[in-house]
Amino acid sequence: MSLVDHHETSMLSSVMRALTHMEEAHALRGQRPSWRSTAPKHGMLVPSGRWTQTDLAPKVRTFWPVFLKKAAGRSIAPVSLLRISVLLVVVAVLVPGNTSAFAAGPTADALGAVGASEVQDVFVRPPQNAPSGHPLQVVIALHGMGGNGPDFGSALTSQADRYGWLIVAPTIQYGDWTDPLQISREDPALVAWLSDEIRNLSDRTGYVVLPKVLLFGHSRGAQLSLRFAEVSPEQVAGVAAVSAGTYTLPLAEDGRGHVLDFPFGIADLDRDDGGRAFDQTAFNAVPLWLGVGGADNNPADVPAAWSPYIGSNRLARAETFAQTLQSQGGDVSLEVFPNVDHTLTDDMRQAGTAALEADLGR
Repeated sequence: MSLVDHHETSMLSSVMRALTHMEEAHALRGQRPSWRSTAPKHGMLVPSGRWTQTDLAPKVRTFWPVFLKKAAGRSIAPVSLLRISVLLVVVAVLVPGNTSAFAAGPTADALGAVGASEVQDVFVRPPQNAPSGHPLQVVIALHGMGGNGPDFGSALTSQADRYGWLIVAPTIQYGDWTDPLQISREDPALVAWLSDEIRNLSDRTGYVVLPKVLLFGHSRGAQLSLRFAEVSPEQVAGVAAVSAGTYTLPLAEDGRGHVLDFPFGIADLDRDDGGRAFDQTAFNAVPLWLGVGGADNNPADVPAAWSPYIGSNRLARAETFAQTLQSQGGDVSLEVFPNVDHTLTDDMRQAGTAALEADLGR
């Protein structure tokens, strides 16, 4: 098989896997209780679009990325439309001689559409007693596996009120975080979606906000927050990442000369993330605070595929990532919490949010 044939087969397989995953997610979404029927008493659920602010109560914006379209008098489901669109793109790309598209990979818009399909809703809460007339600082709160935006975001309300932050916490239907192939498809899509959300936060929340956001993530959400900073550092004022299970090293190869493709490294990041090359200087300028439990050191709790590059447990991996960034001149600090396992403790929240607030004062 020629190199071109290999790329074509790989690209087509990746697209079909992505579409299959989207259809499965779409089907599962219909089996869950809708956020429309489970709104908290102090909040409300509204369709995607501009907020109408009536008070300072938390609100949850149900995120329907693509509504049913009307075509020739018939409704077409969003996933069906996307399948048709992407298959047309694939057919065009597979025309003999058209191999440049493989190097470029999917566009940011295409990735964002896939990422949107994995977001169920977005929890938004303004700070209490915030001074009027000033743009709000946004903190994006990213939950871990099995979590949700309202619960994860609500746990940060005391810190958000203290610092005057607007909490934005999406509920994400993550896939298998232990599968590198899944991560190589899922995280660029979620990053593209989140990047677009950040650019349009004022319109979509109804608040005037600062252009750069803070990111606070735990476990799977910590992984996503760090990868977002690697792809879109210009949108990030600071990151607090607690107990990540995997990391993407900001390296194209390891110390033995092995190429580190995404999600292990950034060698082919521009092929996966919509065509954006990794910007080492911009990434180094983003303040990163890493937190991890001193007892979060069970190798069985993390996928072994990353072990040759960053270590065999969460504690070792946080140390390796921090040391790598420090050797590159990155702005990173690591705090280890003695006798803490994978639990996100109040002390971790306090320390992580305090670090983020300190980042804003630099």
